[in-house]
Amino acid sequence: MKDKKKINLDDLELPVDAYFGTLERQKKDYSLTRLRVKGYRDLLFKLESLLNICILALDNSNSGNHQDILEPDEHIKAVLEVAAQLIPFEEAEFLDTVREQMK
Repeated sequence: MKDKKKINLDDLELPVDAYFGTLERQKKDYSLTRLRVKGYRDLLFKLESLLNICILALDNSNSGNHQDILEPDEHIKAVLEVAAQLIPFEEAEFLDTVREQMK
């Protein structure tokens, strides 16, 4: 079994407003400007979904090729796939846990 490391938040001086100002608390969830999310994991899931929709749209047979760039759809698709893989879901889960403990 993998050892789980734990940190004691009492030893940290975290200015909550400085580190957790992106998501604003609402009655039962959070909002980001006008986007309502349940937390950091939910926000990152929505970002991943946006990227995945872009990837699916590029698979459209009508997307065509740019005259100076060979197979532009493949380049865009590759970049979007990497961007989707860079979304830090594990860190978001940690941030949600810290946010809950900071209340």
